[in-house]
Amino acid sequence: MFRFVFVTLALFASANSQATIYKCMIDGVATFTEQPCGKDAAIVKITPPPASNQIPATEQPQKPADLSVEDYLKIQKVDREIDRLQLELKELQKQQSERIDKLKNMTQDTANRLGAASIDDAISKQSERINAYYKSQIATLEKQVAQLEESKKQLKDQNSQSN
Repeated sequence: MFRFVFVTLALFASANSQATIYKCMIDGVATFTEQPCGKDAAIVKITPPPASNQIPATEQPQKPADLSVEDYLKIQKVDREIDRLQLELKELQKQQSERIDKLKNMTQDTANRLGAASIDDAISKQSERINAYYKSQIATLEKQVAQLEESKKQLKDQNSQSN
């Protein structure tokens, strides 16, 4: 394990500093060094990662010229909160779907314990309960998203009016 970490670090260090790395076989084990370590030493070619790992400047979000830094940061914070709420919405919808799918495996005994006349009747009643439970939670999250969208719009409008 230590050797793997050392080799990995050596490879990354060499990629950044453009040092030459040599590979040798010592006692049947591949060894990597900065100096030739034997007659069978072979230079390892390492191509550095492309400099374009970062998002090109044209694709990075830019602060509009008419926004103050504070308002821009507030809008970014609102966008992150909207994204978080939308992920939460998707998770709730997934849970709702999974719970309804589980109902399809209901037995007659379970339906009888629920006081239903048939499996279909029990599934219908339980589905209504599940949907009502999630509907309120989903509606609350959707309302929060709408409020955040409105506050974001107001920040943008407020800034465009002051400039």
